[in-house]
Amino acid sequence: MSTTLKLLIASFCIYFFGWLFVYQTKLNETLVQSEDTIPAIFLPVSIIKDHTLYLDNYYQMMVSRYPHPDDKDQAFGKTPFYLRKVGDHYLSAFPIVTPLLALPVYLFPVLFGLSLDWFALVVLSKIVAALIISLSGVVLYKLLLTLLDQKKAVLLACLYLFATINFASISQALWQHGSLELFSLLGVFYLFKAQKEQKFLALSGLFMGIAVLARPTAGLAFIVLGFYVLRKFGFGGLKKYALPLLFPIAFFFLYNSLFYESISNQGYSSQLLDSWKTPIYKGFLGIWFSPSKGILIYSPIFIFLVFTIIDRVRKRSLEQDTLYNYFAAIVLLHTLVIGMWKHWYGGWSFGFRMASDIIPYLVLLLVPYLESKTFEKTQKFFYELIVWSVAVEILGLVFFDGVWHGTFDRGFKNQAWLWSLKDSELVFYMERIFAKVRLLYGSKI
Repeated sequence: MSTTLKLLIASFCIYFFGWLFVYQTKLNETLVQSEDTIPAIFLPVSIIKDHTLYLDNYYQMMVSRYPHPDDKDQAFGKTPFYLRKVGDHYLSAFPIVTPLLALPVYLFPVLFGLSLDWFALVVLSKIVAALIISLSGVVLYKLLLTLLDQKKAVLLACLYLFATINFASISQALWQHGSLELFSLLGVFYLFKAQKEQKFLALSGLFMGIAVLARPTAGLAFIVLGFYVLRKFGFGGLKKYALPLLFPIAFFFLYNSLFYESISNQGYSSQLLDSWKTPIYKGFLGIWFSPSKGILIYSPIFIFLVFTIIDRVRKRSLEQDTLYNYFAAIVLLHTLVIGMWKHWYGGWSFGFRMASDIIPYLVLLLVPYLESKTFEKTQKFFYELIVWSVAVEILGLVFFDGVWHGTFDRGFKNQAWLWSLKDSELVFYMERIFAKVRLLYGSKI
């Protein structure tokens, strides 16, 4: 069995059966991580059974369990935030790429009469979510094989899969982030191939464009990499890279005009102008260092990016048009822009969800470090932080159920709760471990 297939099967099994074990043993009986993912659970069913994007036939099922918070008895007919009402129809408030990716997994169970209850649909959605991240890990591994020896390629692929919130969060629900990561990695994979054959620029641009369709924040990476293409290949190369974006754009306007009627009915349109309410320095620092949402808290392995930066500066490679410089620009730009978003911390979700879009670039930026002499001197600490990062993800898989948010979340207006070390999410989960140990072995433990 090839390493690629082993990586795919192993990661999928760890994701899916890890959740199933936690659920069946009642360690965590949460089925749906976030209401954001509910439309994606039902949309493949609607497409297969009803041949439409309308979720009318499943509206009552959704709102009976996840109603509008100000209309829990549905007395006023308020539509939950995760849906949009257009005329007499209900539509997903979020992009539809992830539900479209789910169609092959949903197809036969739905056609052959799968019971459409919550548990069955959630199981299907978790299979899809796990497959998306597992496949993205395989794409990353294939890319890394062109940059590193096999041992280091496997190491970084496993880091991507298990030492980031891809493990505890993105692989566990039909978030948009998973699709963005998969298509972004495909885009970067073909961008590397384009350095030898320019014909691959078109595939790179196409996949990056689909990533934008999956989640608009990928537009930042599309633009930054466009500058790289322009500098490296000139206007001719930029045209090859950018023109395929027309296909995702055309698809968006097609389904928008057929179902949503107006762009104003898209979920993000109402947030575009009035949601930039966090001072940029607060959000930026929070994304990196918040005790409850910071990248370097949940995945401290990325501390080693400092060595990549030092290495780049020492070799004066910042003056060269290497892709790593553009990856760094994507990471910086994304965390600065999202840092202004009122929910830069990702709302009710585990870890640094709003920064998960840049996980592929964070991992790729570790390549120069692994190839440096510094790695030989610091690899013990590197492996220790991998263990810590994976342990954090296991905590999230076992304990994330919204209880911490329900206890401490004060919303975006006063973000002091995001900086409390004593009441941080990870400390809260560690305390739950001790509570369970005392329950099992008695109060003397």
